[in-house]
Amino acid sequence: MRWLTALALVAVTLQGQEQTTMGRVSFEVASIKPTADAGNHRPIRFSVSPGGQLTVANMPLHWLIANAYNLPFQSLRLTGGPGWVRSEPYDIQAVAPAMFAPGISAREREARTRLLLQTLLGDRFGLVIRREMREVPVYALVVGKKGSKLERAAVMEKDCPAQPPDSGLYCHHLDGGADGGLHGPAVDMGDLGLYAENWMDRPVVDATGIQGLYKIETEGWGTVAEVDKASMFTVFEERLGLKLELRRAKVEVFVIERVERPSGN
Repeated sequence: MRWLTALALVAVTLQGQEQTTMGRVSFEVASIKPTADAGNHRPIRFSVSPGGQLTVANMPLHWLIANAYNLPFQSLRLTGGPGWVRSEPYDIQAVAPAMFAPGISAREREARTRLLLQTLLGDRFGLVIRREMREVPVYALVVGKKGSKLERAAVMEKDCPAQPPDSGLYCHHLDGGADGGLHGPAVDMGDLGLYAENWMDRPVVDATGIQGLYKIETEGWGTVAEVDKASMFTVFEERLGLKLELRRAKVEVFVIERVERPSGN
């Protein structure tokens, strides 16, 4: 599970709400190759430098699609497609320096990265995604019987665009996982539910009614080798005053309608 702990942080900003009004954007140059030594347990990598250099190593297309549409990597809300989408990893090098001017916020940088990825996947993999609402079993994030134990963040939403990526107050950003707990200096309940979904067997929806940004710090609820979901529920209730309840709800589902192996560089 270490790969999940390390990479789940990629898809953590507020679901479905891009912070840019740009039209179609694309990388200036992009190289896509099947991972040559995928069977040698190379680490999975996804990073975007401040100057706009995207580096992807040993990542299945399914994860790239999840990243592009701000979904947890394990999400059941991304469906369809042939088996190779989940089993064949790729290495990608791409650049778009004009999209990442100095001074843009971390959240804006993530939003632009998602738009660039959507274009890249459409152009090079022929990806077509259909989005629809479906009623499915979910975990609803709710306030526990003893009330919320959440701690207010040091910043408000209006302060977030001014926070540089290295400020230590990275809004709408969570990292960590089962073996080390969750850590986020300024997140809302939508962010928390989306991130928690990485360890769930169904979507997580926010039903807390809580608004604003909060500091999240929890202990772990399992090990790298084995995640204890029941312990995760306990951590949420005892540390945050929140519960995960079984319900049914309508959620947005992303269906892979068409995809093909990438065209040449």
